[in-house]
Amino acid sequence: MEKTLLATKVRVPPQPNRTVQRERLIDVLANRVPHHKLILLSAPAGYGKTTLLSQWANTSQLSVAWLSISEEDNDLERFLRYMLAAWEVVQPDIIESRLGVLLGAMSPDIEAALVAFVNLAQTFEEHTVFVLDDYHLIEDPAIHEALAFLIDHLPPTAHFVLATRGEPPLPVARYRARNELLELRTDDLQFLPDETTDFLNHLMALELDQDKITALQHEVEGWVAGLQLVALTLQQRLAGGDKLLVSGRQRFIADYLSEDVLAPLELDTCLFLLQTSIVDHLCALLCDALTGQHNGQEMLEALERQNLFLLPLDDTREWFRYHHLFADFLQQELHRRLPDQITELHRRAAGWYLDHDLPEQAFHHALAGDDVELVVRIFDCYVTAKLNSGELRVIERWINALPAEWYAAYPVLSLARVGFLAYTGAFEACMHCLNDVEQQLMPVESESDQWQMARVITIRCMLACMQNDLTQAEDYADHALRDLPEDDLNWRPGIYVALGDVYRQNGQWDKAKESYRKALSVTHAPQIRFMAAHVFGALADLDLRQGRLKSAANYWQQALAVIQEHRGRLPLPITGWVYIRLGELLYEWNQLAEARKHLAQGLEYAEVGGDVRALIAGYLILGRLALTEGDIQVADEYMEKARPLVEKAQFTHWTSRFERFQLDLWLAQDQLRTAVNWSDQMLDDAAFDARLENETTQLAVTRVLMVRGDASAIDRAFNLLEHLLTTAEQEGRMGVTIEALVLQALAHWKRGEQAYALSALERGLRLAEPENYQRTFADLGLAMGRLLQEAYSRDVMPDYIEKLLDAFDISAVEQPPLPEPLTSREIDVLELMAAGLTNREIAEMLVISPETVKKHTGNIYGKLGVNNRTEAAVRARELDLLG
Repeated sequence: MEKTLLATKVRVPPQPNRTVQRERLIDVLANRVPHHKLILLSAPAGYGKTTLLSQWANTSQLSVAWLSISEEDNDLERFLRYMLAAWEVVQPDIIESRLGVLLGAMSPDIEAALVAFVNLAQTFEEHTVFVLDDYHLIEDPAIHEALAFLIDHLPPTAHFVLATRGEPPLPVARYRARNELLELRTDDLQFLPDETTDFLNHLMALELDQDKITALQHEVEGWVAGLQLVALTLQQRLAGGDKLLVSGRQRFIADYLSEDVLAPLELDTCLFLLQTSIVDHLCALLCDALTGQHNGQEMLEALERQNLFLLPLDDTREWFRYHHLFADFLQQELHRRLPDQITELHRRAAGWYLDHDLPEQAFHHALAGDDVELVVRIFDCYVTAKLNSGELRVIERWINALPAEWYAAYPVLSLARVGFLAYTGAFEACMHCLNDVEQQLMPVESESDQWQMARVITIRCMLACMQNDLTQAEDYADHALRDLPEDDLNWRPGIYVALGDVYRQNGQWDKAKESYRKALSVTHAPQIRFMAAHVFGALADLDLRQGRLKSAANYWQQALAVIQEHRGRLPLPITGWVYIRLGELLYEWNQLAEARKHLAQGLEYAEVGGDVRALIAGYLILGRLALTEGDIQVADEYMEKARPLVEKAQFTHWTSRFERFQLDLWLAQDQLRTAVNWSDQMLDDAAFDARLENETTQLAVTRVLMVRGDASAIDRAFNLLEHLLTTAEQEGRMGVTIEALVLQALAHWKRGEQAYALSALERGLRLAEPENYQRTFADLGLAMGRLLQEAYSRDVMPDYIEKLLDAFDISAVEQPPLPEPLTSREIDVLELMAAGLTNREIAEMLVISPETVKKHTGNIYGKLGVNNRTEAAVRARELDLLG
């Protein structure tokens, strides 16, 4: 329902069934709009501004982005988001643009968004027209300033059309002096005599003679609404002989609408008009709720046929609105004739809007209907959801709109203020307000008091979770869940999500999963629709920690589906994080093009949203991708982007991931000495013992030890790997288990222990194959590729190994094109030589004599057919011999 109602704001209104085609003015717009920045239609109500623009837009060859403005749009962020939604109707791809990303933020950078708007407009060669209908409803100076900025900086192919009842507070004189302004004012918009004749005799079928038409034209001065009022009056009279006099516009409207429009109508039609006048937009079901009848659709169709100032808002004619003049009159008549029904009508409207998931309209009418209990329901259902989706200003408006006495009588309403203060970072004020609410609720005597106190305890639980106080959080959660109603859909999901987060933070994965799944089971809770992306992402992260890539991918895809469903209404950090982590999985599966696409999109959201963790992750994974593709320079650039963020942040896991990537980069750059120095620092007892639980760092150190290749280094590597395997298997961390096993296989291979190497490799392969691990193997370099070739030759999981060797870009049967292959020791020497170490340094590292190094060097030169170290390094890279 919300989507269909929104669509009526951002689509060109359909033309009424019966209307005069204003060809003269349509031609003016068609010919002159492309040559002006601003087109201003300024006239009082009733001159057909919207109808004219609708006729022109529905026939124009230009792209027309339409926004019907309402009073609620006096918020710059909201206004710009609606502008984007209108633009998206004619240019669907722009939602993925930087402008779309910026306006999707919880607190968008307005200046950056305006610049992005201009830059985006400059990319389109075809003309685009932005129609802002009822612009006179805008009172926020920030919106006027923003619009002036856009008009001043837009390219010649972009144009703004404003329909307004008065002069907008824009630099109109400047635009006029520069010939950038096209104006259609009252004199231009009024009906000419031939249009009046067409309207009265052809459209309204009155068959008046020319003298009467001339008299009417003179009396109403071409005012379209006035002619319609007169025509409706004449239709009620069988003879049109009486002279019609107009003594003043306001009296004219009131007199004609009251005496000549409403009076002749049947009572049920008149009552329908009055009762439905309190809402801005009408549909059949809403009309039924207001009137208590079941004929809403029939009545709307009849009113449209009778041309009773009812305007369709969509092509399916589901939604309508009354002409503004008529709506104002009906509301005045409602207060005069049925004042005792007004409060109940507002309450009916509020209830219907709440039932149809339209909280802002529900709040407006609940407030007008003095229905505090319905406001409590609205707050219960939607405050958390709106805070999560970044609609802080909406909540602030709600809080400020309530009468002070309501807060005293219903302390639970103040919980909305508590949430608002927490989300805006005012934690001290938040706790003070929460304490005040708790004091107001004491003593807890009734069941209602108990439920309200349970909500207070729920917030305390969430705050404890934010502070990672697990024990306190569990106590609060037990208390709140015990006292909240069993059928509560609004507070229980928040408890489960908060508990899931704190359990995950403390490594209690099973409890975290249980809590998240309980939250997702409450599918009808409004906040779950906004929190679901976070919950799915958390479940994906838990699966990823346990090596279940496919299940993790499924959760990330579900998170992505939630993001796409609620595009522009979720926090950017969540959106960017989902894209980046899904990109990480695609990288592991060797789907490099798709991985790059997701990572780039995630980084764009992360950069706009300022999410440091997502930025670090995106830079590191894209850097690893660049390294895989052989672009060391780009990989280094990504690492340097991540470095200052890592140095300031407190994300231990991603700090270790940074170190691992730094190590891979050093090895690719032949900076073995730097890598060894780093490894030695990590192996220092004080430095390394403090990080024993961090498997990423331990795996990185193991990699360096194996590249060193001497006996003591290999022994140390084995010790680390045994510790990692034991811990990872106990905790069910399959991803770590797989990587430790394949590194263990390489260590055995280095020692010449072929049987042990193949046994460890096969264990790793059997764990990895169901989840389609690929880059975990391929990123270990040629040494792993050769080991896989050996396994393939022994018929070990041949289908899977063929897929893995494709990731290496080598075949299962390929052998080095050398007359005599290098021995494992010669490869060790070659790697150290290529890294720039001297013979003495190589000897010390491999625990052999310099003379032995010299002998190995001679053998290497002979087998490679080179004469010196530089040629040997070049030839080794050509043959992909360096692991």
